[in-house]
Amino acid sequence: MRKKFIIAIAAVIIVLVAAAVYLAPPSPRTPAVIYAAPTLRKIADKIAALDGGQVDIQVYGSVAAANLIKSGKIPDLFLTVDSELKEGLGYRKEYTLGTYRLVFVCQKGIESLDAVKTVKLGLADPNQAPIGYRALAAIYLMAGERYPELIDEVQRSLNIRFQKSGETLVMELSEISPSGRFSLRPNLDVVGSLLESRVVDCIFAYYPFVLARNFTQTYNVIEVPTQLNFESDPPIKITAKLKSGEIVVKRFEAAAYSFTPRGDQLIELLKKIDLSSFGIKPAR
Repeated sequence: MRKKFIIAIAAVIIVLVAAAVYLAPPSPRTPAVIYAAPTLRKIADKIAALDGGQVDIQVYGSVAAANLIKSGKIPDLFLTVDSELKEGLGYRKEYTLGTYRLVFVCQKGIESLDAVKTVKLGLADPNQAPIGYRALAAIYLMAGERYPELIDEVQRSLNIRFQKSGETLVMELSEISPSGRFSLRPNLDVVGSLLESRVVDCIFAYYPFVLARNFTQTYNVIEVPTQLNFESDPPIKITAKLKSGEIVVKRFEAAAYSFTPRGDQLIELLKKIDLSSFGIKPAR
């Protein structure tokens, strides 16, 4: 009799536990983590809206984000302005967003690219953000064509070195530090804030970033010569030596990399977005 009673009690407990599990609200899904370059933040927001779930968007310069991934801090998805940073990341899937161009953005009243010789200039740290080493490469290439004296000033004021040999340019940028009319910040997002607060007169920026910040309405957006705007590969081979290693600098090519099944799902949502509205051209 006692044995039957114990079995009955056990059966009741099992039924109650099962009912509790069935009726309990589902545990919330862990937020998906997206590392996004400042230029691609609006695209990350669009992905999150399409997903409808919890998405934690963390904004970093693409070099800084790649270094975080290599150190073991893995997101579900990485949106980078530079596909060349994919080496050594150990991603699952890759999706190329497209290409875009470099522009020079200045306070109203500054109308010419020649202003680069004299204005207070905001730059992103090339050791954290690819816009940094591309802006410096563009300055070197422009200076060589128009005002060679600028090369010495940039090297001296930023503690960097340009070494040109034939059709190859090597930029030693690992010890960069600003002085004089140059200001340095971790990424383009913060550099843009320098322009908005009038700490600097001009910045180099990606065109999608200009659209995202609505800079076309409030600043002069000055086009960089086609051969120097990185919408296609530069006219010479350029290597940037950074704290984290060497990068061969090619055209702008934004890309997405997934590291988890959740990241794979986010890439599928990304494919539904019209990227031309963000200033990105389809990759050829």
